[in-house]
Parts: sequence; C-alpha cells; structure tokens
Amino acid sequence: MRKQRRSLISVIVCAHNEEGVIGNCLNSLLSMKIPEAMMVEYSVVLDRCCDRTKQVVEKMGVPTIEKNFRGCYASPITEAVAYGIKNTKGDLILVCDADIQEIPQDALLRLLPCLNGKVKRVSSEVKTRSGKWWLDFLFWLKDINSKITPLGVKPRGAFTVFERQTVEQIGGFDPNKPTWDTAFDLKLEAWGWEVKRVRDVVVTERRNFTTSRLIRRQIADGKARRKLRLSFLRTLLHSVFRGRFFVVYGYIQEAWREKIE
Repeated sequence: MRKQRRSLISVIVCAHNEEGVIGNCLNSLLSMKIPEAMMVEYSVVLDRCCDRTKQVVEKMGVPTIEKNFRGCYASPITEAVAYGIKNTKGDLILVCDADIQEIPQDALLRLLPCLNGKVKRVSSEVKTRSGKWWLDFLFWLKDINSKITPLGVKPRGAFTVFERQTVEQIGGFDPNKPTWDTAFDLKLEAWGWEVKRVRDVVVTERRNFTTSRLIRRQIADGKARRKLRLSFLRTLLHSVFRGRFFVVYGYIQEAWREKIE
C-alpha cells in the first residue's frame, strides 16, 4: 500500500541584525510541537545582517538563507518574507518575527485546525513587552483595550500560518505596499477569503522601545495605513480606542504629502 505523503511546513524567521533576540526566538520555535503527520524545515533569512546574527543561528544548527541585497519592494520585511518563501519548499508557511521570544509549545497544534475553509491566514495573539515598567504598563493597557475595540483587531504577521498555494493563487505579495501582512489580508478579502486571530494562543515579543522610537513607530504605522488606503475614520477610531494617537498624525501627514506632490 502506498504511503501518504507527509505535509512539510516551512518555519521562516526574517532577521536584520537580531543577534540579541534570535537565540531565544529559535529556542522557542525548536521547542514547539509539530503535528505527527508533518515534517518541518526551519530557516532564517539573514537580511543584510552586519552583526553576529549569522554566527548565533549557525551555532544552533538552523539553516540560513542569505539575502545581501535590497530590491524593489517598498517594505524590506515584505521582501524578506517573499524571499524566504521562494527559497523554502513547505506546503504550509509559518512566519515568525525574530522579536518573538516566548511561544507556547502547542501553538502550532492549536493554530492549524483554524486554517480551513474560507480562512486562509491564521495568526496568534501577540503580547508586547519591553522590560521597562512604564512602557509595559502601556502595552498591558493596549492588550486590554484590544479586547473591547468596536472595530476589532486585524491579525498581525508576527506569528502566522498560511498555505503556499494561497500566496501563489493571489499572485504573491504586493511590492508597492508598506506592510506585508495587512496588504496580504486585503488581497485575501478581495478574493472572498478570511483571516483569523486565535486569541487563546499568545506569543510574547520583546522590543527595546524608547518613547521617541514608539512615537516614530506609530507615525510610520499611520503613513502605512494611508498608503494602504484604509479609511480615515477607521484610522481615527483605531488611534482613539487603542491609545495610539500618533497613528492618526502619521496618516494626516502622509495624506498632506500626497496632496502637495
């Protein structure tokens, strides 16, 4: 009797100078349980790294995909994810940010059953921590707030699973968009498909934020929302209900730039 082919899942981590966090990220991924009916390949995309990220990854025995160029994509992250998918073979793709430091061992076992029917991308909940008590308090408030926001919260791309054939079917990622996950979701929704965030699967990311960096990040997110043509009303409500007030400032700034050019 012919044996059924086991599915292969490609676990892809994109890293740009992540020597301080990549070790914990990989330890968590390597400890994650894989369904018995699946095989797994781990890969780290070294996106123009000039620190010791490569040495840390190689010491852990994880294969690397070296990317020493900056192509035509508007977002370097989108470009790195696309390059990682191109250079792996899995039927399923799990993309994990290098900042993700804590992953439940059964995370994949609990996400995969949700990837069925019209649901074409499944994402975990992401909890952000910085190690600074006042920032962590703000992040904690954001976590609470996200559970009651009236417009809901779109799944992030920090720890997410989807099928390779889905990416191929929609024609890949849009190189002109500023974010890969939101642009991906917009394409999926245009095809009549859905994305899902699984709230009871929670991963933790560690970010070395300062106040100024946090503000710059929010402004950049606001500009990205404008480039993605998300509505001003939705952006305004997002800013108010999630306490990210500089997002709407970035949106207005980008809209003004478009008007005067």
